[in-house]
Amino acid sequence: MKRFGLIAILLALLIAAEALGHIPTPSFLLGRMASQRTKMGVRRLKVNMQCKRGDQEAVEHVLYLKVNGLVRRERGKQSVEVCKAGQCWIKHGSDQPKRLPKWAILPYLYFVEFDVKGSRYLALLESLNVNTKANTISRFHSRLAVILGAKNWERDRPQFWLDKDSFLPLRLMFLDGKTLVDIMWIKWGTKVSGDWFPSILEQRHDGKVVERCEVTGVESGVSMPESLFKLQ
Repeated sequence: MKRFGLIAILLALLIAAEALGHIPTPSFLLGRMASQRTKMGVRRLKVNMQCKRGDQEAVEHVLYLKVNGLVRRERGKQSVEVCKAGQCWIKHGSDQPKRLPKWAILPYLYFVEFDVKGSRYLALLESLNVNTKANTISRFHSRLAVILGAKNWERDRPQFWLDKDSFLPLRLMFLDGKTLVDIMWIKWGTKVSGDWFPSILEQRHDGKVVERCEVTGVESGVSMPESLFKLQ
């Protein structure tokens, strides 16, 4: 009896390991990610955050996200960032606006697109040199994550991390020249932001934290006129 009991336990462990190790295709995963956002029906979000850069004190940031592709980020009282048609600009005080790198839209892109297909995200990852044919499973802040583009120990390669169960984006790593940019969407599903937005938005360059923002409030359906997304 003991022998049969041991065999049953081993079989159960093997089945569990197989279920844990199974990774759906990238097109399926990214398709579910896109459809999940569409199901939420959220087209306008206002996000209040406390953001800290390096050793500086935290500053209040206000983020406006509107479908299709519109972003406004007020960085305290002196700086405003606006993204439109995939391009972002930043304006400090009375200075002339400056164009930001093309990837500057990426931290917000998931929130300002609606009714897109998984192929859209697949093409985006491939443009960032993420090898979607390589994959593995790991943990990200207690969440089970699928990694597209690298193995768990290969932290110097372009890669994308996606929650295996909720299909929410967790992490995106890509190269900007020789700099490894690491964008993290941390702690989904809290009382403050639900699945509308993560509780923490963090960006690292070559492993060093450049900016960390903690969400203090999220509002949906806020009125956002087109003029809000124009730099004077």
